[in-house]
Amino acid sequence: MPECFFLVVDIGTESVRAALIDSLGAIVGIQSRSTDFFSPHPGWAEQRPDEWWELTIECLKQLMVEHPGIEVVAIGVSAQMHAVVPIDSRGTLLMDKVPIWCDKRSTDICQQYQKELLPKEQIQLTANLIIPSWTGPKMKWIKGNLPQVYQQTEIFLTAKDYLNFRFTGEKYTDFSEASGSFLFSWKTKQWDNELIKMFGIDKLKLPEILPSNAIIGKLLPDIAAQIGCQPAIPVICGAGDMLCLLLGGGMVREGRSCDVTGTAADVSVLSPKPLLTEHLMNLHHAIDGWISFGILDSGGGSLKWFREAFYHQEDGRKMSYAQIDDEASDVPAGADGLLFFPYLMGERLLGSPSARGSFFGLRPHHQRKHFARAVMEGVCFDLKMSLDEIEERYSGTIEEMSVIGGGARSSLWCQLKANIYQKKVFTLAESEGGIIGAALLAFSALNGEPVDEIAEKWLKVKQVYVPDESRFDEYQKQYKNFRLFHDIFQQAYLHFGKEN
Repeated sequence: MPECFFLVVDIGTESVRAALIDSLGAIVGIQSRSTDFFSPHPGWAEQRPDEWWELTIECLKQLMVEHPGIEVVAIGVSAQMHAVVPIDSRGTLLMDKVPIWCDKRSTDICQQYQKELLPKEQIQLTANLIIPSWTGPKMKWIKGNLPQVYQQTEIFLTAKDYLNFRFTGEKYTDFSEASGSFLFSWKTKQWDNELIKMFGIDKLKLPEILPSNAIIGKLLPDIAAQIGCQPAIPVICGAGDMLCLLLGGGMVREGRSCDVTGTAADVSVLSPKPLLTEHLMNLHHAIDGWISFGILDSGGGSLKWFREAFYHQEDGRKMSYAQIDDEASDVPAGADGLLFFPYLMGERLLGSPSARGSFFGLRPHHQRKHFARAVMEGVCFDLKMSLDEIEERYSGTIEEMSVIGGGARSSLWCQLKANIYQKKVFTLAESEGGIIGAALLAFSALNGEPVDEIAEKWLKVKQVYVPDESRFDEYQKQYKNFRLFHDIFQQAYLHFGKEN
């Protein structure tokens, strides 16, 4: 009997990728295509669902060409969250370009509801504050600004759910995406009738919610023919990309914690219930339980900015991140008193959206290497504020954290996190967490084995970083200073918000 394989699709903001995974969780082939991004007005962020689909077919087709004769047994999908894709009763896409996760066009709508619902009420209902990222405000915007589109809409889907619809003709969502709508009750784990009524959304336009590892249907014959794989193979519901990434990062059992440092950065814990506070966000995981997390919009993005601004060789080429690590390693803990506040994109939950990035404590002896170290430490200090919020409310104990994303490639940064968080942190052998997470769901759907048991066999630790106790005093002092000046600067940020 031939070996079985899974096809996995991962739709990001910058690319569509597809991978071929074997039954042991190994990636045996991967394809990627770049996507277009549109911002026709300030604060708008759009992409074309048809492009997602076309590039998905291209990637899957190429994988099958490169691996002829294999037996594909299922398809799983991970995708960027919070897009709103309206389709009519015939399955026709009603908007060529749709608002995606970072679209801010519904800001005024959110501000209106912030006046009607107190923050505590918002959190008690949905486990979150209302923000433009959520799909509910985007649907409300479409209803108010594109009434014909709203009237013709049979159902609103997310990016993942739209892809699944194209694969199978079925229209479902999962708990992870539903929890990011502001129309979902965390207590009942169902669409909330009162919130839906408040937003003026027709409940029939919302898809049925299924577990992320549910089989939603079978691959349509004409799509199978285009891809070049077996017809009628199962398609799994899947989950939002963040939750798939966390699955692939080891967040498979209660109490597991993770640091993700990509362009943005976040720290999180898997809890039976959401941690209810204005300073954290909550999404239902792709398995039972909730991911409570704090987020920094410019995590790895801060180091990328610093590299592009200050690390050029004589021929104009950018120096590598490894060279930045080497320089920053030559600086003592605390960067000789230099602090960096990593708010190039403002703050989301712990401070003002008008926050700005800044260095503080500059003295004559500070050199480029001090600034590099301060950037890395500043990102850790901000994330530690969120970690403190998590630990204050979480009933269990967090003793270790996985570290995933681009930042996990820096041994220095991983060690800094261990020292500043005062926890053991570890990296994993497979860096494609989102793809592995979607494959875990597909494998579980097919054989009925729990996701956590599969993950224990698939996920291998690459390196462990143990906290260096000799650095604790210096980092505690710097962290105290970071929090002090973080709060002092909030008044200045309010001035920046008015002036810019």
